[in-house]
Amino acid sequence: MKGFERTKKWLLVGSAAAMLFAAACSKESSSEEAEDLEGAEIEIVVNNYGRNFPSDMDENKNPYLDYIEENTGIDVTVQVPPAEGYMERLNVLMASNDLPDMIYSPDATWFVNYVNQQALTPLTEIVEQYGQNLKKLIPEEAWAAVTVDGEIYAIPHILQEKGSEIVYVRQDWLDELGLEKPETLEEYVNVLREFKEQKNNAGFIMTDALGRISPILGAFGIQRNQWVERDGELIYSSTAPEMKEALEFLAELYDEGLLDKEFPSNSLQVLGEKVANDRVGLFTAAWWDTRGPILTNQQNNPDAKWEALEYPVGPNGHSGTSGSALVRGYNAVPVTSDNAAAVVKYLDFIVSDGFRDIFLGFENDVWSIQDGVATTDFEKHNEHLYRQMYTTVEPLDPETTKIRLDSLGLEFKLNDNVMKIADHAMVSEYNGPPTRASGQYGGQLKSMEDEIFANIIAGNQPISAFDNFVERWYKEGGQEWTDEVNEWFEEQ
Repeated sequence: MKGFERTKKWLLVGSAAAMLFAAACSKESSSEEAEDLEGAEIEIVVNNYGRNFPSDMDENKNPYLDYIEENTGIDVTVQVPPAEGYMERLNVLMASNDLPDMIYSPDATWFVNYVNQQALTPLTEIVEQYGQNLKKLIPEEAWAAVTVDGEIYAIPHILQEKGSEIVYVRQDWLDELGLEKPETLEEYVNVLREFKEQKNNAGFIMTDALGRISPILGAFGIQRNQWVERDGELIYSSTAPEMKEALEFLAELYDEGLLDKEFPSNSLQVLGEKVANDRVGLFTAAWWDTRGPILTNQQNNPDAKWEALEYPVGPNGHSGTSGSALVRGYNAVPVTSDNAAAVVKYLDFIVSDGFRDIFLGFENDVWSIQDGVATTDFEKHNEHLYRQMYTTVEPLDPETTKIRLDSLGLEFKLNDNVMKIADHAMVSEYNGPPTRASGQYGGQLKSMEDEIFANIIAGNQPISAFDNFVERWYKEGGQEWTDEVNEWFEEQ
């Protein structure tokens, strides 16, 4: 089915789309009638990310699902496609004749494509009737990201943390070499140079997908995959002149051997292994890496000491890290479902009364308060981690987030990391819904960007290739995307 051209409204194309739209209208009108949802049955599709279940349990037989069903009066059947290839499975489902009542997708492109095809149920009136906790506890900005032409098309899943990247350094190496903690980008380079010469390490490490470089980009006042205002209009950040400066800097690091030459083959697993095995002295960590590769390194080498750094300050005084989009996922109801109201009621419980028990685990079982501090039973936590597949909606709840982070061990400084990231997060100036063009062109434009940026950094293409990239980006769909984003921007 073809996508829809957007002017002020989505236009219907093709008889199949028209039939779907008619079904949506029928459901919308029926949702206006009060209905008793006790005993309703729904089938949902969620991602369990490969987590294991305890013996004799599965996605449809466990105490957390029992807890949900007892408190909502709704009978919930759960489908869990394989984590690998999850999005492909969702597309197969959408093309079938046997759709579930709710599908959770972490992909904005998936969401906008099916909105374009009128394949998702409008939920505005249903949320008004059955989702008062959803309306109250989910920020307005998140609702804006799932609202197209005045209609809500999904219940948004928000991200509690404002970003993920923070710089860590081997403090024991700094002490051994008589170096101060670096603050400016120039000082960062000097430390990398000393570590390379004196410790023969891999240098600054990034991943194959150009990951873990946002603090470097922040020193130039830019981040990837965001929209920034220039002269009263929004432009895509990856096409901005500041991005060219950042790429040139990274290419110089690579040329000098201060950026890991093996980055094209660095998966996150490989990055973790290099950190754990003394191959890295300064890198951009995820806030949880103090319980991951950093901890493993300290277990392998008791002399290793890691400390967080201030974000590097660039030549024009900029610094920061990439701020995450507020919406991390979409709970959508296919138009073939007659149970949108029950889905909304189910999610309304998850976001409110059920949230803490499902998100943290049952208190005094998985975690408890001891001497005023939250403590996790890690064996129970790991055994029941599957429970988080049900938290496809979350309230903005710093208190519960802090309990979770502190309970995992104060020594890991998880909450400190999260708060520091929040204080330096650079966010996109576009927070509207995914546009039609983003769904149509976003994937191929990102692939082109990844390839050209990696080649520039590795010296396979000159920095002038950036100018060619910008020209291609606008020609190959970026201009349409920019126009749609600025239409929203003008309306604000």
